[in-house]
Amino acid sequence: MFWEFITKFFTSGSVLDIVGRVGLLLILTTVFYVLFFYAHKCNMRTLTIIAVIGILVVFGLSFVLSKGVISFVALFVLGLICIAGVVLFSQDFHRDLFRASFKRLDSEDEYGREDLNKSVAEIVKACLRLSKADTGALIIVADDLSDTILESGTRVNAEISAELLETLFFPKTPLHDGAVVITDNKIISAGCYLPLTQAHNLPREFGTRHRAAIGVSEAFPSLTALVVSEETGIISAVRDGKVKRYLDANQLKAILECAMGLSDKAAEISIWGLLHNEEE
Repeated sequence: MFWEFITKFFTSGSVLDIVGRVGLLLILTTVFYVLFFYAHKCNMRTLTIIAVIGILVVFGLSFVLSKGVISFVALFVLGLICIAGVVLFSQDFHRDLFRASFKRLDSEDEYGREDLNKSVAEIVKACLRLSKADTGALIIVADDLSDTILESGTRVNAEISAELLETLFFPKTPLHDGAVVITDNKIISAGCYLPLTQAHNLPREFGTRHRAAIGVSEAFPSLTALVVSEETGIISAVRDGKVKRYLDANQLKAILECAMGLSDKAAEISIWGLLHNEEE
């Protein structure tokens, strides 16, 4: 019954009807791709699983229900999934659309490899100095982050420099306890509050900064978090819940190059792909 329906869907009726159906299928495919993209980006895997189960249920029912009933069920399920996606991800979509439009209109915000390499060098320099001084720090490098996190801190919108990062984390200043967020090759916000991980198997020496770095990386797997321990000066990096500790300048540089798009996928996999949590 299902394959008969598919055959008729693409062959029956006039050419205009067939073109309209194919166009509708392409639109639905685009909508679902966007929904799944944002579900993965926002770490909402449960929504993706529910959507896939819904589609599979409709597929299974197509073998036992009449054409009219299955059409209603299919439209109802697809409608629910689309409505849920619009409600959950409309703000993220509008923000990304605005940023994309803004970048096209404002060429001054464009930056090349030389600018990115300079920023990597400045971040490495800041982390090494903070480590030497046993000054705690938490730096987030992300393509995007929720407005809730960004608005929890103070907007900076400044060029990346080692001196500015050191100043932001200087003890007893208003912003030193929170996280600094770097996006689009700029320091966007400082003093940001992050969600803490709920994991219980972490090393005892992991403090609030480490737990916040792991927590935000669990919520946003594509970002990279850098932590400088206030107690030991140890530099760590976190991505998708994975922790890499005891970083030297070269290792930190390689991780930042991946985070800022200066390295290819192979380099990223070599650092993070097969990496187990280094908690010893």
